[in-house]
Amino acid sequence: MRCGIDFGTSNSAVVGLVNGVAVPCQIEGTHETIPTAVFYDFEDRKTYFGRQAIARYVEGYEGRLMRSLKSVLGSSLLNESTIIGGKRVAFRDVIRDFFFHIKDRGEVFFGQSLDQATLGRPVFFVDDDPEADQAAENTLREIAGEAGFSGVTFEYEPSAALRDWVDPAH
Repeated sequence: MRCGIDFGTSNSAVVGLVNGVAVPCQIEGTHETIPTAVFYDFEDRKTYFGRQAIARYVEGYEGRLMRSLKSVLGSSLLNESTIIGGKRVAFRDVIRDFFFHIKDRGEVFFGQSLDQATLGRPVFFVDDDPEADQAAENTLREIAGEAGFSGVTFEYEPSAALRDWVDPAH
């Protein structure tokens, strides 16, 4: 099944193409968006996503909250790692964990495999640096592939917004 993913700095969303109509996924309970957040809980050694990730952090569980994941794309931080629970974890692996999660939630909601994805992308991931901007898109494509999407395309976010406004049934 083809889907669209808005991997946002603050929030993310998934829509699926059902009988030619874009249907928003209830990706987190009844919510059609999920905060782009990952919490690695050091106490139970589990990984939490979205609202649950933020809640565990706010409630004081020992762990590591990661937010604004999109902001490392195209930066030198993407090739860096951070210490999580005593081991080094690459930032790209944190993003991949999040992609695995939203893909899984979409597949549960739609009841079928999501294998093709169109990802929204900003006009520039990185201002005034075409090479870094292209590297960011390439990296996001690779991460989506690692999460199980066999076909990945991109749509500029302003173009997607205009298309929805012109033809909301698109």
